[in-house]
Amino acid sequence: MHKKQGYILFLLFGILSVCSVLISLYFSRVVIYRQLMQQLIAQQQAATMNMSGIALAQTLIIPEQKEEEEQQTPKQAQPKGPEQIDSKTLMKLFPYFNKEKAHELTAAADGIQATLTLGVQSEQGKLNINSLYDLEKKKFVNEGQQQGDKKKLCVWLFNQIATITGKPNLLQPFEQYMKNRTYDLNDVTELLSIKEFSEQFCDNLFFSPTDSKTKKLFLTDIFTVCSEQETITPLLLSPSWCILLGLQPKQTMTPEELQKFFAALKIDNKWETDWNSSLQGFYQKDYKDLAQEIKSILTTRYEANIFSLLLKTKIGETNSTIFTIVKTNTKQHLLGFDIIKTYQI
Repeated sequence: MHKKQGYILFLLFGILSVCSVLISLYFSRVVIYRQLMQQLIAQQQAATMNMSGIALAQTLIIPEQKEEEEQQTPKQAQPKGPEQIDSKTLMKLFPYFNKEKAHELTAAADGIQATLTLGVQSEQGKLNINSLYDLEKKKFVNEGQQQGDKKKLCVWLFNQIATITGKPNLLQPFEQYMKNRTYDLNDVTELLSIKEFSEQFCDNLFFSPTDSKTKKLFLTDIFTVCSEQETITPLLLSPSWCILLGLQPKQTMTPEELQKFFAALKIDNKWETDWNSSLQGFYQKDYKDLAQEIKSILTTRYEANIFSLLLKTKIGETNSTIFTIVKTNTKQHLLGFDIIKTYQI
């Protein structure tokens, strides 16, 4: 008699087991791949929408061209009167300035379900870091002189930062760092190469409106390299500078209050007399109570053409945030934007 063997059955079960493992691995990889692709698509959509959000900022910042100006011929053009601050543009900008405002997008109306948040600041409301130190003379600008002594300004500034943050004073590390440089800073974030600056600002680099109530200071909210001026425009002070100066700018105002406020503003100012009549009510502080060191760097002429934009997009559980600096320009009589820098946060 032949001895019966069951190896065929065992072989069959073995093959089926291997096939089931391979099928499970295949389907698990397909599921992971689909999830990854969906996540990447959402990230790409969010990043694209952030860049598109710059167009929203453009509609807020760039003044509307008056129809009558478009229709006028050179012969019909009237002589220009005294320059006035564009209150209409400031009215549009106020809900976004030094804070953020969210816009809800829907699939039915906009083709996508998302939340786009925009915050606007002015680089002219920050201090140009390259205006403080003379790299050729290896000392602070106008150091030892009665007027414009930038060392006195830096002593006050870094003392204020140390007092508010409760961390070591940054004056000595900053001065030593600048002594070793031979060219201007190209970006404020270069200061993070200083150990003491990195320890203090590595987590507080870009302004976040959600942290405005905690009185945090942010590195790129204090300093800039893009303002093209050595002074700060008082009307456009950044939130960190408001904290440094002990100002409490009004966050909400009625349209009537805004119109009254902007009507009191002038292009050219003498802050000894004009601060209390135009800005005291908004910042809730008298001119005489401002630090003496800051008064010398308050620009007397209003100009706003360089802005920083904080753009956030949320699609489902996917978030994308960028911080970009833009400058308005005029080309062929048309106003537009030049993007100077963009940071992916």
